[in-house]
Amino acid sequence: MPRLSLLSALLALSIAPLAAQAAPLYTVATVGNFGGLTSQANGLNNAGTVVGYNYTSGGHINAYVSSSGAATSLHQGDPNTGNSQAWGINESGAVVGSSSVGNWMQATVFSNGTVHALGTLGGHNSYGYGINASGQVVGISDTSDGAQIGFVSTGNGGLVGIGPTNGGGSSAANAINDAGAVTGYAEINALGDYRAYIYTIDGSMQFLGTLGGDYAQGYAINNAGMVAGYSYIAGNTESHAFLYSNAGLVDIGDLGGDDSYATGINAAGDVVGASNFSAGGVGGYHAFLYSGGVLKDLNDLIDPTLGLNLVYAGDINDKGQIAARGCMANGQCSDVLLSLIDNGGGNPDPNDVPEPEAFTAGIAGLALMGLLRRRRKA
Repeated sequence: MPRLSLLSALLALSIAPLAAQAAPLYTVATVGNFGGLTSQANGLNNAGTVVGYNYTSGGHINAYVSSSGAATSLHQGDPNTGNSQAWGINESGAVVGSSSVGNWMQATVFSNGTVHALGTLGGHNSYGYGINASGQVVGISDTSDGAQIGFVSTGNGGLVGIGPTNGGGSSAANAINDAGAVTGYAEINALGDYRAYIYTIDGSMQFLGTLGGDYAQGYAINNAGMVAGYSYIAGNTESHAFLYSNAGLVDIGDLGGDDSYATGINAAGDVVGASNFSAGGVGGYHAFLYSGGVLKDLNDLIDPTLGLNLVYAGDINDKGQIAARGCMANGQCSDVLLSLIDNGGGNPDPNDVPEPEAFTAGIAGLALMGLLRRRRKA
């Protein structure tokens, strides 16, 4: 981990005393008890309600919603019969995901105790990924001819396909904002090249380009039309998270490894996701926050005495709360909600990250500055 590497280097200097540990920026609270079984937090609204899914003892998947630390299953019937997932939630508390319908899965809205399957575009399966304030849903669906393409729901309950272009074969719709703008990916040719896009209610599709490679995917979109996602860079051997805005496509970078993925964005354009932190993925992934043009390891922003390694961040809301997943050294993992600490200064700012104090000794101070530069660059 970057913090341990930095600490080891400073201890080795043995020239001046260590500075005090920077104060944590976030509190950490679990979102529910799933009996030690695998779970994944995917969506979050401004009320701090988290949605996701957990595995059961019988190997099935159940959708859940969690408020104030108490998780409630959205799965209908026996938890070990069929499957369900939750991926997004709007401000009214309506949850989108998918659930078993017979032998297949269909995009589903869970709302006020009801479960409404949305059907498909003619095939067997569909999956819902995003929902906006008016209840419009986006996702992917099988078609009657065996393809799989993105869709957006209509006011009368139907589904409209968001198809690939120029001879491509597949597409996906991952998120929708309150104006009805959709982002996802679409295959643009028979070579299997994909592009992130913004699709608007008039049926137009704007492609966002790539970071130099042949594949890019839009994963989240805010009401200002800013998109977070990821793209292969030149050579197609590494993928980097990106932020798209009026300034164009910005490479967020990674935490020192060779891959990163953006999964959530809020109204301020703060982005969360996951990145490996060494070449080849050795050592695994860390959750990140990209805010104010700076990429931060979320593990550096929580209390280190918790012994928690944040490996994934699924979403961020407009209050700066983050739905994430953390694991202990013994391998025990849980979904958690990070909340900014208000130290009496009003609205906390994720960019106000306290840095460790510098050493006063000359040689040790120069060494620390060099290490901090490398950390910020990474």
